[in-house]
Amino acid sequence: MRILPIILFFLMVTQSLTSIMQVKYYQKFIRKITEKFDHCSTYELYTDVSKGSLFKTIVAVVIDANGKIINCYACKGLTIFARFRKEEVYHNITLAEIHQKRINQDRVNSIENVLDKIYLRKMEAISDI
Repeated sequence: MRILPIILFFLMVTQSLTSIMQVKYYQKFIRKITEKFDHCSTYELYTDVSKGSLFKTIVAVVIDANGKIINCYACKGLTIFARFRKEEVYHNITLAEIHQKRINQDRVNSIENVLDKIYLRKMEAISDI
């Protein structure tokens, strides 16, 4: 019975350390993207998360002033072990096209779901002005 608290403590410490590692990786990745597009004042960087029952999808997208996707990166899976990967499929597509696809189709993948959330958030910000 005394071993149970020790195991729980060990699991809590391990979970805390892996969470810190994931946050540091995310910060380093976002800093790298920001520095890469720092010279382009018309580009915007958006990030959002889609939470599934077990897996998460984190998307970082760089768009131009017209809403066209310049670069799209996705981190899918158990986020402790997942890394951002460039998603070339969405290059030169506008966020409005992704939104229209989501309206027309019953199911879209998790990346398109997050891109649609980013589009709606961007439109909400514009309508608040």
